[in-house]
Amino acid sequence: MLIPVADLSARFGVKANGVLHVGAHDAEEAEDYRRHGWGPVIWVEMLPDKAAALRRTFHDDPDNLVIEAACWDRDGDAADLFRADNGQSSSLLPPDSHLAAHPGIAFSAGGRLQTSRLDTILPASAGFDFINVDIQGAELRALIGLGDFMDRVTWAYLEVNRQELYRGCALLPDIDRFMAARGFVRLTLRMTAHGWGDALYVNQRRMPRVALLRLRGKALVPDFFYDAGAAARRVASRLTRLLKL
Repeated sequence: MLIPVADLSARFGVKANGVLHVGAHDAEEAEDYRRHGWGPVIWVEMLPDKAAALRRTFHDDPDNLVIEAACWDRDGDAADLFRADNGQSSSLLPPDSHLAAHPGIAFSAGGRLQTSRLDTILPASAGFDFINVDIQGAELRALIGLGDFMDRVTWAYLEVNRQELYRGCALLPDIDRFMAARGFVRLTLRMTAHGWGDALYVNQRRMPRVALLRLRGKALVPDFFYDAGAAARRVASRLTRLLKL
């Protein structure tokens, strides 16, 4: 995550009463979610080996549910898997400008996966108000497939693209339009030099007007100033812990 859980919590007051994390990979965020009391967590991962490893990791943990699925806007499509050798960039979409942006990452045919809509595979009783969707260009497809579950979401943390790193991927304006139609406004955006980044959206239908205005005010503070302040707070916290030793 380009914007860490600690910063989302400190800057915007994000408090997740349940997390849906689509594109789990190795569940690198699990400890941060736990530390900040964000849970329970539903992890969705399309790669069979990654999903199996996560099931072993969380096999006796009722607060972490693992679902293996290739998320899409339709059920039952046979989709080609483009598997990346770095373990992180695999996608159901063929790589495009990704090949130039990250020449050290190679892709190979990974077989075919059957696609699923999130509103098909999620338990009806699933409880979450924070979603984190990072599936290499297929984010809009997954959001469409979330269906009416979107109405219970307060916070959406999404990977977004300003160029077609993957052929046919949705671009930032496409994501913005879809999210706006569902009542969400984009609060902040952190981009890389390679045309992709992360964005945080809030559902204004689930947020009191005064609180929403306060959040939008915080979003106007440039990241540079916030990051400098956050870094200073982390240094001060470490010093305090050291002095107590």
